[in-house]
Amino acid sequence: MPDKSNPAEYVAALCHERNGALEPYHMDRFFADDDVEAIQKATVWRVTAASTIDEQTWLQVMSNGSTIYSEDLGGF
Repeated sequence: MPDKSNPAEYVAALCHERNGALEPYHMDRFFADDDVEAIQKATVWRVTAASTIDEQTWLQVMSNGSTIYSEDLGGF
């Protein structure tokens, strides 16, 4: 069971592919009790953050420098 008294910091980022790597162009930091809650929060955040996707875009959720979730949001 997660320790709700000490939530972890996560980063949600919208990324485009540049030179073969995903590069973030819009990010948000937030706290969550576990990876599941972090993915839920990032998914809610991306609805407004990615309201106008004009090229291939990915949502990445990171914790401690590692990607824990990646979603292809589509685009051109």
